[in-house]
Amino acid sequence: MKIKLFFTFFLLLICNGLVSQSELYVLVKTPQNNTPTGSTGGGSCRIGDYRDGYNISHSQGRYLIAGNTVNVKIDYREGYNDDPGFGCNGRCGQYSEYCDGVEYERTFTHFFRYYRRYTGPDPIECTSNTCLPISYQAVLLPKLTTPADRRCERQPIFPQHSDGVNHNITGLSWQYFSAAGRWENIPNYRNRYPLNVSLLDIFGTNWRSQFNGNLQLRFRFTAPFTTSSVVSFSTYTIQLIECSPELIGAIQPQKTRCSYTNDGKFRMTVDRNLVPTEKLIVSLYVEDTNNPEGYSFLTQEAPTSLTTVSNGYSYTWLGDIPPNKYKIKYQTLKGSGTIAGGDPSWASLEFSNSFTIQPSNQINYTAQILGDETCYLENDGKIKVELTQGEQGRIYSYIMYTVNGTTTTLYKNWTGFSGSFETTINGLGKNRYKVQVRDNKNCYAE
Repeated sequence: MKIKLFFTFFLLLICNGLVSQSELYVLVKTPQNNTPTGSTGGGSCRIGDYRDGYNISHSQGRYLIAGNTVNVKIDYREGYNDDPGFGCNGRCGQYSEYCDGVEYERTFTHFFRYYRRYTGPDPIECTSNTCLPISYQAVLLPKLTTPADRRCERQPIFPQHSDGVNHNITGLSWQYFSAAGRWENIPNYRNRYPLNVSLLDIFGTNWRSQFNGNLQLRFRFTAPFTTSSVVSFSTYTIQLIECSPELIGAIQPQKTRCSYTNDGKFRMTVDRNLVPTEKLIVSLYVEDTNNPEGYSFLTQEAPTSLTTVSNGYSYTWLGDIPPNKYKIKYQTLKGSGTIAGGDPSWASLEFSNSFTIQPSNQINYTAQILGDETCYLENDGKIKVELTQGEQGRIYSYIMYTVNGTTTTLYKNWTGFSGSFETTINGLGKNRYKVQVRDNKNCYAE
């Protein structure tokens, strides 16, 4: 008796428009034949003879797909023939087929993986009518391209296809070309696609010692039923640059000293201090409706040291800034040293959100007569001075003059308010008076 096995394996690609490019990775393993092809005798088996009816249109390997879907179809037959001479050189026996029809068909979308493992005997025995004597694994992945910009150590290596889901692709492992000059598995994030994590996530702060120059990456696709593997189409060379310090929180603007001055400031806080020979280059941009980008460069400062604060390291802008809307760009510049794979001195360029420098509140006050002098030379007149607008937390004082025509004469030098926002001036004789108010920042009522 002879069993003859026929397999037809079709992998049809149907492109769903040229929306994107995809990559199909396939691993296949067939069981071995326990009897050479063409042998005779009862119980013999034929498998692996690709001349008759066993066709793999996409054998094990990798395929570039012009689209974002692919149709996978597995269709085969298993035939039984008891012709001992195989070919009817003697009495022709009975013939029958098993597994008629399509065994598997599905349209793969991105990140879909199909896995089926043959668990029968290997070499295959012809006494069983098992209808899928192959092991098969395939996955369709969106094509990655190497980031065009330089990536610093805290940025995701592949921001592409990071749709908020950490896709788990069983059988996929990332490798990097190590400082030892060989491809090594990344120690974590196995099965992750894309590799949307940072160098710090992967290697920690010791990342510079793991490889030389820029980071070279690839991935391998493996399956538990075979020692073979398929590597990615591309080797991705990630251009690197060190990160500038990271902003902690928003920029903290400070009002101008007075309502009529142009001496606003701001403070920025970052997550690390500067190292020796390192400068923090801070560029200030002012809102400009005539500029297509909305802002125009104004000026620049380059501190070489930062102030330690409770939540990080801060720098307060030294120059004077008039009231307006601003934002900053900044990056660190090293006087010496080398940044792996990047320019010799510059670190990554960072951006802030917009912030507004406000003018201080204008000082406004009222002066009210509480009582005239009751008798000649009694000097018991009173005036109440009350602040109606000003900056909270400041200390206010007044100065008083007598007015005689166009001549003013100092009557009472600067004197602090008796209360926070009001004071009563006693002991006034009959006269014309002038009062001026200021705060402890030397801002005057206008």
